[in-house]
Amino acid sequence: MRNERLGLIMILASLLVIGVIATLLLNNQLSSREDRIRSQGTNLARLLGEIPWEQLANTDERQSPLQIMGESQGDPDFAYGVVVSADGQARRQVTEPGVIIPSDPLPQEPSGWLGERIIDQGDSRRPFIEFHAPLFSQGEFSGYIRLGYFKPSFGLSQQEISFVATLALPIFLLTPLFYFMLRMEVRPLRQVNQRVEQLLEEGGANRVELHASGELSEFIDRFTNYIEFSRSRIADLENEQRGLVTSTKLLSYRQSRVESVLKTIPDAIVVLDEAGAISYVNPKVSMMLGIDAEDLRGKTASEWCISPEILSYLSRFESGHLSGNVPDPIRFTPELNKSITVEMRAYPLFSPKNEADVLGTLVVLHDVSKEQQSDRSRGEFVAQVAHELKTPLNVLSLYSESLIGEDGGDEAFRVEAVNIIHDEVERLASLINNLLAITNFELGSSPLNKQRIRISEFLEDAFNNISQSGKGKGLQFTMDLPKEVNAINADKEMLRIAVNNLLTNAIKYNRPNGSVILALEEADKYIDIIVTDTGIGISPEDQKNIYEKFYRSDNEDVRAQPGHGLGLSLVQEIVLLHGGRLILDSAPGKGSRFTIRLNKSSGNMGFVA
Repeated sequence: MRNERLGLIMILASLLVIGVIATLLLNNQLSSREDRIRSQGTNLARLLGEIPWEQLANTDERQSPLQIMGESQGDPDFAYGVVVSADGQARRQVTEPGVIIPSDPLPQEPSGWLGERIIDQGDSRRPFIEFHAPLFSQGEFSGYIRLGYFKPSFGLSQQEISFVATLALPIFLLTPLFYFMLRMEVRPLRQVNQRVEQLLEEGGANRVELHASGELSEFIDRFTNYIEFSRSRIADLENEQRGLVTSTKLLSYRQSRVESVLKTIPDAIVVLDEAGAISYVNPKVSMMLGIDAEDLRGKTASEWCISPEILSYLSRFESGHLSGNVPDPIRFTPELNKSITVEMRAYPLFSPKNEADVLGTLVVLHDVSKEQQSDRSRGEFVAQVAHELKTPLNVLSLYSESLIGEDGGDEAFRVEAVNIIHDEVERLASLINNLLAITNFELGSSPLNKQRIRISEFLEDAFNNISQSGKGKGLQFTMDLPKEVNAINADKEMLRIAVNNLLTNAIKYNRPNGSVILALEEADKYIDIIVTDTGIGISPEDQKNIYEKFYRSDNEDVRAQPGHGLGLSLVQEIVLLHGGRLILDSAPGKGSRFTIRLNKSSGNMGFVA
């Protein structure tokens, strides 16, 4: 199909060449004919214009110069010759058969008497090229001589057709010759094309063997060598690609493992490259700093950081400032997350091949809010304990000195001093016991010593002991204990501390003539120990903090009573240690209701009915 198309193209090309040559020849012929007509017409018009008017216009003479000129013309393009008077009347004429002389007026100005013009007859007849010259009689202008020729047009005569055919024949005959010669020359190229297509179908697995002779043999040999070289190179590249794919998968696997580890670390991790730009961040950064982690990749500190302190710290690791020294950590509060305090620490990343080269920096952001709170709480704890210890000791010291002095001889004063000393010693002992209990809880050195307890008898005994201290306030004490209730397994001493603290607070913060109720309720899954009072109550704001160590409300009625703010914290720890819940229902001026809810079956931490 391709060969047939090539042959057709060559035939069309040869016809096109023949047509171009014929067109050029006809154009040249047409131009030559027009030049010949102009030369001949101009010369004849001038020559006849020199003959006197009388001689040319004489109608009596049979052989006038115009007649002789017309009969002697052998030019096929000659159309007519006519002698015209000044008023436009034809006096003598010579025409070719079938030619009608046009009657177009001639110029009257002397400058236009000698010249040429093209006369278009306006129909299908051929136009004329007319040459005109003035005629004189005894020096006076008398008329014109007009000579007309057919204007040449495209067309071939018999001789011209033969010439063109003779010229086109060898060109047309040479076309098939060139075609067959070209096919012989490109045959090796067709073999190459077929072989290349075969290689593409086979995937380049077989060796290429091409042979050619003549002018293309050297090209075919070089092309064959190039294909072999390409096959070898492709095979090498495929092997390298397989190695790269394997290495990439291995690196991707290792990177995934490293990123998985970094994501599980509770701290925020930022990795900086040699220029100080962020190359990796784990998701904890978003939660800690309030910034989208993906927006940080590829950016330096100056492009995202709004804190001057952080910017100054991280700018040490930008290009030109990187070193192997570990700077001291800094602590700051993020602008977009002011609820926490963050410690930033940087570690240089050394090259495994050369420890002198630093490849980047690992920045670790650690939330130290709890640590700071712990440090602050520890300081407050020590200060509060010192204050709580100092108050009873001052009272003891004061009354001891008074007893030794002159006031010690007064019997009434001695009784008052002994009672106050006794109360302060009890208060001091209670504080120390509570401190020891809380410390043991925090250190985990207070394991539960469970034993079977008859809960009704236990609560009745605790209620009777505590109610003795509230008789002076005129309080009404009530117990609401079921006659029959299942025994439970619990740490008796710890549970006694919890119940005693609740009852003590109910007495301490109650109103004169108020009431204290100790109740026990049993359900299918839990037991409730309920202490209710009609005291000053607890505001919603204070309810959020009452279980913190040493916390005391700013309420004047609360501050008026002695206390150290450890009781409810200790109760909470004991209840949680037993796997229970401490429930509060209170309102200012309406008293408080504390419920210790202990599950009957909660594993090793619960109670058994």
